[in-house]
Amino acid sequence: MISRQFFKSSIIYSIVGALPYASGFLLLPWFTSFLTPVQFGVNALYITLMYFFQIIASIGLDVSTGVLYFDFKDSQLKLKKFLGTVFLGLVGTGFFTILVFSVGGFKLFNVIFHSAGILEFLPFGLLTVLSSVFNTIFKTYTTLLINQERPIRFFWMNGLNFILTICSSLFILYLFPFTLFGPILGRLIPAITSASLTLFLISTEYGIAFDKSLIKQILRYCLPLFVYSILSWIVSYADRFIILRFLSDPTYVGIYDFGVKLVLFLDLIIVGIISTVQPKVFNIWKIQHLNQSTTEVNRYYNGVTALILMLVPVFVILAPIIIPLFIKKEIYYGAFSFISILSLGYVTRTWFYMFMAPLMFFKKTEILPKIFFISALFQVIAGVFLIKYFGIMGAVWTNFLVKPLQAILLYVESRKVFSYKLNQWKLVYIPVIFIFVVLISEILSKNFPKIYFQIGHCFIAFILLYFAYRKEIILLISKRDRFIKFGRFKDG
Repeated sequence: MISRQFFKSSIIYSIVGALPYASGFLLLPWFTSFLTPVQFGVNALYITLMYFFQIIASIGLDVSTGVLYFDFKDSQLKLKKFLGTVFLGLVGTGFFTILVFSVGGFKLFNVIFHSAGILEFLPFGLLTVLSSVFNTIFKTYTTLLINQERPIRFFWMNGLNFILTICSSLFILYLFPFTLFGPILGRLIPAITSASLTLFLISTEYGIAFDKSLIKQILRYCLPLFVYSILSWIVSYADRFIILRFLSDPTYVGIYDFGVKLVLFLDLIIVGIISTVQPKVFNIWKIQHLNQSTTEVNRYYNGVTALILMLVPVFVILAPIIIPLFIKKEIYYGAFSFISILSLGYVTRTWFYMFMAPLMFFKKTEILPKIFFISALFQVIAGVFLIKYFGIMGAVWTNFLVKPLQAILLYVESRKVFSYKLNQWKLVYIPVIFIFVVLISEILSKNFPKIYFQIGHCFIAFILLYFAYRKEIILLISKRDRFIKFGRFKDG
C-alpha cells in the first residue's frame, strides 16, 4: 500500500537526491555569464568525461551495491565484510583509474574522439579524473542509503555535497572568471569532502573488513553492469563528441548540452521517485517470492507514468518563460526550439525502469550488455548520420528515439524471467497517444507560435489521465465528501 511515509521518502529521494546533479543546472546563470560559449561547451565535454572515468573507477560496484545489499543485510557480520570489500575495492580501482589515464589513456581518448587541442590532460583532465574517483565512492554510499531506506542520512549527505558544490564553484569562478577552474575545481572539492565523509561513516558503522572470498561473487554481478554502464554512457553522452566531430565548434556542444540540462529536471524527478519505488518493489518480490506482476506493484509504476505525463507539458511551457529571467545570453535560447522533443523521450522512462527491475533483482545482469550494445550501436550510427546532415536537431532526434528503443529491448529480455500483467491503457496506450500528438503538433507548429500547441498538450495530457483514472478520482472525491459530512456531523 502507498503510505504517507512513502510520499515523504519520495520527496526526500526526489528533491535531495537530485541536488548533486541539479547544482550544475542551478549554476547555469553564472557559467553562462562567466564562461564564453566555447568554454561552456568544453566544460560540458569535461563533465561528460567525468562520468566516463567514474564508470571505469567503479567497475559496476556503485550500481550493484544497492541490490547485493539485500543478500547480506540479514547478517551484520556478512554485511560488514561485504561493505568493507566493496569500499576498499573502490579505493583500489580509483587508484588504477588515475594511473591508467595519467600514462596515456587520456591521449588515446582524444585520438578516438578527435578532441586533441580542445581537451587536455593537464590540468583539467587530471582534476576531472580525480573528481570521478571520489564521486564513485560517494555515489556508491548514497545508493546503499536508498536501499537501506535511510532518508535522513541521505538528506544530509547530499545536502552537504550540494552546498559545497555551489559555494566552491562560485567562489573560484569569481576569482578566475573566463577560465575552467571554477566549474572543474567546484566539482573536485565536494567530491573529495563527500568521499572522505563516506569512508569515515562506513568505517565507524561497519568497520573495514576485506573478504577475498566475496570478490568472485561481487564481480560476477558487477562486470556485466560495468559493460552496461560503458554502453549506457555511449547512449547518453557520445552525442556531444559526435557534434564536436562534425560541427567542429564546442559552442554547438554547449547549446545542445544546455537543452539537455534543462530537461534533466525531468530526469532527476523520475530517478528520485524510482529510487523510492524500487526498494519497495524488491521487498515485495523478496517477501512474497514473486516473479510476476501484482496489482500493488503495478500501482507504483502507473502512478509514476501519470506524474510524468503531467510534468512534461507543464515543463515545456514554463522553461522558455522562466529561463530567460536567469540566463541572459541569447545564444542559449536556441535550445528552446527542441526541448519539447527532448522532454518527450522521458514519457517512456517508466517502461525503462519497470522492465529493468526484474533483471536487476533476479541478477540477470549478463543480459544488459546485449541490450545496451544494440542501443549504443543505434546511438552512434543514427547520431553520426543525423548530426552530419541535420546538425543539433539530429542529436535531438537520436536522443529521443533511443529511449523507447531501450525500453522495448528491456521488455523483450525481462519477460523471459518475469511475467507481466499490466493495465495497458494506463501504462502503454496513453503515453503512446500523447507522444504521437506532440510529434504531429511539432510538425504543424512550424509556422505558428508553439505556445498554443504546448498549452494544448497540457489539456490533452490531463484529459487522457482523467479517462484512465476517472474511477479512482470519483472514489477519492466520494471519500472526501463522506469525510467532510462525517466531520460536520461530529462537530454538530
